[in-house]
Amino acid sequence: APIAVDSFNHPGPEQGGPQIFFCSHAHDDHLKGLGKKWRKGRLFASEITSRLLKLRWPQLDVTVLQMEQVHTISLETGLEIQVYLIDANHVPGSVMFLFSGYFGSVLYTGDFRLHSQHAEICTLQMLRDKELSRIYLDNTYCDPRFCQPPRVDVTKAILRRLKKKWPCIVFISSYKLGKEELLLQLCRRLRTKLIVSEERCRSLVASEAFGDGAEMERLVQRHNAEPSKWPEELLYRESLTGCIWLVSRANLRKAMLRASDSGAAAHGVQATGWAEQMRKDLRPSFEDDEHCLVSDDGICSFSYSDHSSYLELVQFLQFLPAVPVTFLTPLRHVESEFSYDGNAGMFQLLEDTGVPSIRHYDQGGKRDHYRKNGSRNSLAPKRGHPEKDGLEGSGAENGGG
Repeated sequence: APIAVDSFNHPGPEQGGPQIFFCSHAHDDHLKGLGKKWRKGRLFASEITSRLLKLRWPQLDVTVLQMEQVHTISLETGLEIQVYLIDANHVPGSVMFLFSGYFGSVLYTGDFRLHSQHAEICTLQMLRDKELSRIYLDNTYCDPRFCQPPRVDVTKAILRRLKKKWPCIVFISSYKLGKEELLLQLCRRLRTKLIVSEERCRSLVASEAFGDGAEMERLVQRHNAEPSKWPEELLYRESLTGCIWLVSRANLRKAMLRASDSGAAAHGVQATGWAEQMRKDLRPSFEDDEHCLVSDDGICSFSYSDHSSYLELVQFLQFLPAVPVTFLTPLRHVESEFSYDGNAGMFQLLEDTGVPSIRHYDQGGKRDHYRKNGSRNSLAPKRGHPEKDGLEGSGAENGGG
């Protein structure tokens, strides 16, 4: 295939690999194979993603593509393709790619959260000129059990709980990128500062998540030391006025334990779409509403998701022509805190939408499942064959969020 998206481990074009590469956003699981010595082909990304990539690898050559414009790119074979970038509503810089060329038109969603503007994709001139032939779909939460509320509603639920505890230190877990809008709203509504590492501060600047430099300077404080290594007296002082403190998921409970030892009032928040999967192991909060689940050690989990819920996936597919779908994430078959058996959700999606087939990958290889007269038909695994529509996806192991 001449095009690769979020997949950078391929051989170069001289060995028959892709000629051009695209990056949908700067989460680690979509950057596998990319690094400072990567020189396998031309790399394209949105402006914000390009800045985030160059923060990590300044030598990386990235061509910026502007949003909502048709870009024409020439292949080494002399053929041309067109590409159009659509805001994916996932994290800063995240985009969908609509490709058009000799292979037809293909939509690669990358990770996305449904937005009302996505209903307008079918009206784009590129899809009027050439019919859509396949959708590469973010299937992170492709199961009816995942019914994450709108992020604005969950933000309000988090604020309701925090205002009852305020002032205190609020430890919030997050990846290196994501939850920026939540953090900004909490800082504004609680009129407090955000403590982040130097690395995360640079990404906030590059992503323009906190707007102009004045608000960034006023709200954000840099500190590289983990809370678990702070002097107890300093933690206690911070708790008297209150602050938001961004930590990794691995350090959330360590931070809470350190605050407890120091006598500092603290509150732990885990804002993740996986809260729906954790529901059976957590108890509802009787102080607030159904958005909050509490673990035995007091960490509050809120179903704040940067990925589409199952119902939103159904709605998204209904906005578009009924064409074959390829899942971006390989199906897992194990139930755990951060995974689930994906077969049931996949078959349900076939029934709830008009798509004729769904292709997915698992340990057995590539499988196609067809919708036929209301019934389901599963073909045997297909091995060793590249995609025939000109595009190779990532097969990223999405962490969710």
